[in-house]
Amino acid sequence: MKYRIRHKNRYHYGASVSLCHSQACLMPRDTLNQQVLQARLTVLPVVEEIRERTDLFGNRITRFSVETLHAELTVLAESEVEVRPVKQELGATRAWDEPGVVPPKTRLFLRPSLYVPDGTAEIQAFSDRFFTPGRDLLDAVGELNRYIFEHFVYDPEFSDVETPVNLVLAEQRGVCQDFAHLMLAVLRGRGLAARYVSGYLETDPPPGQPKLLGSDASHAWVSVFVPGTGWIDFDPTNGLRPSERHMTLAWGRDYADVVPLKGLMTGGSQHGLEVSVDVIPID
Repeated sequence: MKYRIRHKNRYHYGASVSLCHSQACLMPRDTLNQQVLQARLTVLPVVEEIRERTDLFGNRITRFSVETLHAELTVLAESEVEVRPVKQELGATRAWDEPGVVPPKTRLFLRPSLYVPDGTAEIQAFSDRFFTPGRDLLDAVGELNRYIFEHFVYDPEFSDVETPVNLVLAEQRGVCQDFAHLMLAVLRGRGLAARYVSGYLETDPPPGQPKLLGSDASHAWVSVFVPGTGWIDFDPTNGLRPSERHMTLAWGRDYADVVPLKGLMTGGSQHGLEVSVDVIPID
């Protein structure tokens, strides 16, 4: 599948901003089953230079500064990607509690992070139903993935980025970001390396209705490291394994590592943010 992705962030300020320094994580990356055909970032007001670097996780990070007086800031990321089906034939792998070799670069995903701190007693008790002694690793992770999909309510009014995973577990509701953080807390609590993946998901309009521009949204899921096999993706929001309808943008320890847009500014007072995402299949 080939897709055209358009991700627009528009800030409205209560007072004029004289200077802002921004960092964006909006350029998709190549993966084993994804190739970036083209990508560009447009900033308004126009900036003199947009610099790109690769971060610790291999993500494409862009930086820019707006040094003119402005009351709005628009950052538009446009890209085209080709995504191929995941070709991993997975049968029984290994017991989750069987020791395995974890490469040095992967050990970073074993540690607590800003939004996925050390597991609590509640997280431990929740994970006990899936990770029984000697159970196959992927079987346990797959059941956890399905359980979150089947028993948790998708509620965009419930949470924000600061909502702790314990509250998500207690209330059994949240959004894709919350479900990914909860799943990471369970996996790392069992000594399994797991990372947060941000990206996009092709969505379908209601039957008989045209697809509305700007109706898509960014998405998040989880990737777990299986010794001897590699990284395997799971989408707890939808209870499935991502394939050609999932487009990868970036990955890290949690959302804090892949924030789409952040920075510092002088002035501005209060501000509002409008975000629109379009994922369009290309014939």
